[in-house]
Amino acid sequence: MSNHVFLICTHGRFGEELIKSAEMIGGQLKNVYAFSLLQGVEPEIYMQQIEEKLKELKGQSIICLVDLFGGTPCNTVAQLTQRYDLQIVTGVNLAMLLEMDSQKNNLESKELIELGLNTLKESGRDVLSYLKGR
Repeated sequence: MSNHVFLICTHGRFGEELIKSAEMIGGQLKNVYAFSLLQGVEPEIYMQQIEEKLKELKGQSIICLVDLFGGTPCNTVAQLTQRYDLQIVTGVNLAMLLEMDSQKNNLESKELIELGLNTLKESGRDVLSYLKGR
């Protein structure tokens, strides 16, 4: 099985805070890096920041977890797939990150992505309806 590396690519500091929240629940995350697109940062600079890390990680299995499909972080890593072997999953949330991180050394990329997407689908609930059994 592969040891996967996650790049959390988001608008604002969402990715950094997502990692902090995940670590509060599950302990330190290894091989998880945040790339925050901050207001006023040009997309080219954002791409350079990500690409520097990709050069360091050459040869590793990389999955980019991004916030919004079609947003600048997503589009940036999509462009980088022309030069680097990486996967991209949109809609990252805390449940997805925790579940994927817990299995990243046990599953191949395709299975890990499927797990993340299933977790994403299952993590949203209407709590009152759920509690009332509806």
